[in-house]
Amino acid sequence: MSIRTSLKKVLPPISITEQEALDAGDVWIESSIYQGKPDMAALRSLPQGTLTADEQAFLDGPVVELINMVDDYALSNEDHIPQPVIDFLCKNKFFSMIIPKKFGGLEFSPYANSTIVATIAVASGAIAVTVMVPNSLGPGELLM
Repeated sequence: MSIRTSLKKVLPPISITEQEALDAGDVWIESSIYQGKPDMAALRSLPQGTLTADEQAFLDGPVVELINMVDDYALSNEDHIPQPVIDFLCKNKFFSMIIPKKFGGLEFSPYANSTIVATIAVASGAIAVTVMVPNSLGPGELLM
């Protein structure tokens, strides 16, 4: 009996959503990277990401304000994120950056989401992860 056959007996079936995710893409540039032969010309030919005016304003405003609120050393010695920080994240829609505006979100691009989370991570990994998780493919995309 093959490993695949054995696993099929014990693993739950793949959901429709999981199958759609598996069927949605291809190996793209990662194939050459994982083979140890990155196609640098292909990487250099990719367009550089840009932020919309709203995305840049969010990065320059609420993100900077958040970073100034956070003391990562103090945060690492506590067992929770302070309520004023959580309130700020909620008030400024940090948890709905990828949600369309028609559903009350900010409708930011994946590039903006990545840039914002990376910027926050410089100040605090814990806060960055707190912002990143609800904006990940799973929770955010499943709402739509």
